[in-house]
Amino acid sequence: DKAINIMQQCVGIQKQHLPTSRRDLCASLNNLGLYYAEKGMLHEAIGTLEECLASIRTFLPPEHPDIGMTLWNLGNAYKKAKNVVKATKLFRECLSVREKRLHATHPDVIAV
Repeated sequence: DKAINIMQQCVGIQKQHLPTSRRDLCASLNNLGLYYAEKGMLHEAIGTLEECLASIRTFLPPEHPDIGMTLWNLGNAYKKAKNVVKATKLFRECLSVREKRLHATHPDVIAV
């Protein structure tokens, strides 16, 4: 898939030239992980989203919305992979993050 190759090249270049604590790199990892999941490449999606989450946690506070979004995306990848226990844990953590930053009736809280 040409899109995957381009996204992998982009991530590779960013890893060579940017610190792992850069939002740009995390955004690219997140996008690649989502695309892997869309294509059914769940092992790759989970690994990429786990890397994104580990990186983003090094420079954002625990209740930052981007962490919540990454938890949600990773939870969905685990759900697609039929790992309901891990998905549920991640969705709960996502809900906790979102509840700390948003009001209970916010659409992002309700969605979880």
